[in-house]
Amino acid sequence: MGKGAAKLSISVPDALAKAVRRKVGVRGLSSFVARAMAHELEREQLGSYLAEMDRDLGSVPKKALALARAAWPER
Repeated sequence: MGKGAAKLSISVPDALAKAVRRKVGVRGLSSFVARAMAHELEREQLGSYLAEMDRDLGSVPKKALALARAAWPER
């Protein structure tokens, strides 16, 4: 284990564990989980930031949302 690393013990559903192991192999698991954890923290921070902006500036107008959704129809 690298310098500054913490060893964690986690439990996940069997199907999820198998899918991740197929994707990254046993040796890539720690790196994959670390990236996933960092990504989730970033998403939560972004959610908090967007909620703060809604409180301070108000919600995004429905017309603007409709235009954005039309620009990315696959989402």
